[in-house]
Amino acid sequence: MTKGRRKMGKSRRRALSATLALILVGTSLAFGGASAGGSARTVWIDATGQPMDANGVRPDGVTETALVGQAAAAEAGWTSLGPAGGDISAIAASPVDHSIVLAGLAPGGSVGGGLFRSVDGGATWTKVQALLGKSVFAIEFTAAGTAYIGTMDGVWRSNDGGLTWAAKNLNIGVNDQVITVVAAPGNPLVLWAGIAGAFGTQKVNVMRSIDGGNTWTNRTPPFGGGVTSRAIGIAPDDPNTVIATFDNGQVWITTDGGTTWAERSERLPNGPWHDVVYDGSRLILGGGQAFQGQFLGVFESPDLGQTWTALHNDAWPVKAVDDVAVDPRDRNMILVATAGSGVHRSTDGGRTWQLTVGGTMNLMVRSVSFDPSDSQKIFVGTDARAVFRSTDGGSTFTQSSGGINEMELHSVHANPANPNELAIAFQGQNGGGVFSSLDGGKTWNLEPVPPTRYSAVRFGPDGTLHAISSGPSTVAPEGLYRRGPDGNWKLLGPDQGPLFESALTTVRFGKANPSLIVLGGADFGVAGLEPTVWRSLDRGQTWTKDYEGPGTQTIRDLEILDTGTDLELVASVDDTSANRFGGVIRSEDGGTSWFPSMIGLPGGRFMSPQLCAAASDPSTLYLIGTATTNPAVTAPLYRATGGGMTWQPTGWVGGALTVDLACDPIDGGGIYVAQQQANARVIRSNDGGATFTPFGTGLEGLSLPMAFGFAGQSRMLLASGKGGYAIDIPRG
Repeated sequence: MTKGRRKMGKSRRRALSATLALILVGTSLAFGGASAGGSARTVWIDATGQPMDANGVRPDGVTETALVGQAAAAEAGWTSLGPAGGDISAIAASPVDHSIVLAGLAPGGSVGGGLFRSVDGGATWTKVQALLGKSVFAIEFTAAGTAYIGTMDGVWRSNDGGLTWAAKNLNIGVNDQVITVVAAPGNPLVLWAGIAGAFGTQKVNVMRSIDGGNTWTNRTPPFGGGVTSRAIGIAPDDPNTVIATFDNGQVWITTDGGTTWAERSERLPNGPWHDVVYDGSRLILGGGQAFQGQFLGVFESPDLGQTWTALHNDAWPVKAVDDVAVDPRDRNMILVATAGSGVHRSTDGGRTWQLTVGGTMNLMVRSVSFDPSDSQKIFVGTDARAVFRSTDGGSTFTQSSGGINEMELHSVHANPANPNELAIAFQGQNGGGVFSSLDGGKTWNLEPVPPTRYSAVRFGPDGTLHAISSGPSTVAPEGLYRRGPDGNWKLLGPDQGPLFESALTTVRFGKANPSLIVLGGADFGVAGLEPTVWRSLDRGQTWTKDYEGPGTQTIRDLEILDTGTDLELVASVDDTSANRFGGVIRSEDGGTSWFPSMIGLPGGRFMSPQLCAAASDPSTLYLIGTATTNPAVTAPLYRATGGGMTWQPTGWVGGALTVDLACDPIDGGGIYVAQQQANARVIRSNDGGATFTPFGTGLEGLSLPMAFGFAGQSRMLLASGKGGYAIDIPRG
């Protein structure tokens, strides 16, 4: 049976990220631009020493990309470290060709995704080139093998098992993000689509086609529209009997193809309903999300929503359900995908449940589906870790993500005592974790940390691994965690309460005092929105908040200067709000007190500022960030001597949005910059930031570099939105 027959709806993402993607569609965001005013001048040179503009083009018309290729023989390239993964929002196997499986990618539930295709039953995957950059939220196969997908850019159809695709225009304007698309089991030419509300601007939220997607009509229920329709179910024997759910908790029923509707949500809890399954007699809803504690669970109705009964129970760890699948051969076999506690299974129609089956406890599962050819084969799509498969009905699951290198990494670090020991922090939409490697990134081990988002990893001077959890606090408390000698992890704090109150971004360790730990970030929620610096003098047993700044800001980066005393600290303050302070603060008493250090820096907004200290002199610091009210104008580099007391521009002013800065561990004049939306994702300076050249090949098309790291003195690491990368730094 087709996916549409056995489960009559497929929706994949929460309202905020889904509608945000819609708002961005059709909007041009330029990150290049003119240089800033003043005496500083934009100076770019290519790999051969010739000048070029901020877009990487020389006066003779030769592009930076071509020059990078010419320089490849003299300069090493970036190689992928993995690990395999990505945010898979939907997955389904073909009912005609049992070797074909499709998986939809939607990073963070938003833009920049695509579609992956497998021709070996989900063992390995390749990108579908026609859909690069188009996030896919729903996949539907008809019995004849025709495939439909719901994307950030409408509905697409394939008649050859997902090899080629054609767009089916909804004609509703630029905000046409399709969260669910379903084909009527009795008539595969009848399609229903649920459309995102785009923060209330898109009033057409349910549409129907009766000609295979060639034309569409508005069938939105009469509640005013502007709310995302996340799941649609169709009766197996009547394409006019349809159930539609919405992010505001409403459930609507029509028996005449959408001409009239009746609301059936009066006896249900309020919140987003993510999936609906209807077999003609039993209607099952699954919904909820960890954000704001909207725990809905699973409900059943025998009478098209006039009465409802909860199928979940109090033993469920998290009642946030993203997907429900019913075995097409056994209606008593139900699988539930949860956000935070894996896959639950019932073999008696929902009366009893086996929780987190098959080792899925730490997975944020977004999609679950049976293989139409064999109910023992089950596919799940997860946040961050992509695809898992089961061949025994869900008793065991194994990762099957080969070829999907889309894991969103936020940090990478190497053990200073062993450069082959690496660690990475990764995030999905509402979950993540930490991977470690003992062989330089050839193989990876998932650390037993709570399945929350992680913003940073760092080895202490003694080789002890630490990681910063960024919540959700409903899964585990946020704060700094440390790996013990037995491999288990312990929360060190600071934990300000039961909610998410501490959004931490960076950690540093004392160089003279091994018991000193300093954390930077910001308060959040009920604790406020101020930038904060926390300090522990006893390896994390107790903490003091030594800095709490003004406004809506965060500490983005932090350095303890290697002067032998641990008394001088410098931190960068990220501020995207108007008319507030952003830039640098400094401490001369070990972090007890802090003061602004802005001499020579422009005032106003200072976005994503990053710091590093020169290898030749720890009192020489570099700072980069967008220091203007318009992030498209400039990303200047500044240098300070004397530990950050006064700053001056280095002479280079870039034109792209910068995300990280690193100082070479040997070369005192070596500077590296990671940048987004530029021809060169990583650029290097050998003269203290006066001039830059593209550094390395292999990152072409990579739009999400995140953070640098070093493994030893001659191997550079890069965490990105598409996994990890490494490059050998040319010396000599």
